[in-house]
Amino acid sequence: ELRTLSGSRYDLVQRNNNIILEYKKQDILSLNIPHDINGTERSTQKIQLIVKSKYGLDRIVWDDSSLRSQGGQIQHSGSQSA
Repeated sequence: ELRTLSGSRYDLVQRNNNIILEYKKQDILSLNIPHDINGTERSTQKIQLIVKSKYGLDRIVWDDSSLRSQGGQIQHSGSQSA
């Protein structure tokens, strides 16, 4: 007579192997600048830059090559912290 091992300690264990981790996206850096800046030739325009950073910033590097190719320039007026 054949015996089954149902309920035996040698049965394979049925486990839920679908691991679901709760993940909350962390806002580490937020940088806001105006989409358009308009002005007349040889005028000076201020760029209002809003930075929110969880860990702070060492510096911001601007890529102004397109602006410089059209005769413009960016002048840094210093840094401010809030």
